[in-house]
Amino acid sequence: MQPEDELIWHLVKQIVETVFDNETPAARLQQVAILLTINALQNHETPLTTQRLGDVFGLGTAQTSRLVLRLVERGLVERQRVHNRQGRGHAYVLRVRETPDIAALRQAISGGNGDS
Repeated sequence: MQPEDELIWHLVKQIVETVFDNETPAARLQQVAILLTINALQNHETPLTTQRLGDVFGLGTAQTSRLVLRLVERGLVERQRVHNRQGRGHAYVLRVRETPDIAALRQAISGGNGDS
């Protein structure tokens, strides 16, 4: 399996192998889509917030927040509180939690040996 595929499978299996009480397969599928999107967009120039993520999927902030919170509960996503665009309130920048396994897979993808 290619490192890119291994990373994707590593992320997906964290959701499909651990089921919360009363959680439907459809809910897990939504979480997979959200997690993979966070992984893909987290390093873009524009910070990835819950609102921006919701815009990608056409979801409201409340629905997107619920999906993100499930991923936070699983220990897969980290949220960093920042000021919003207007500077008056706050938003959360989303990132996939960088575990040693994920870091190793990312390094394999980049072809790096750890020397930067």
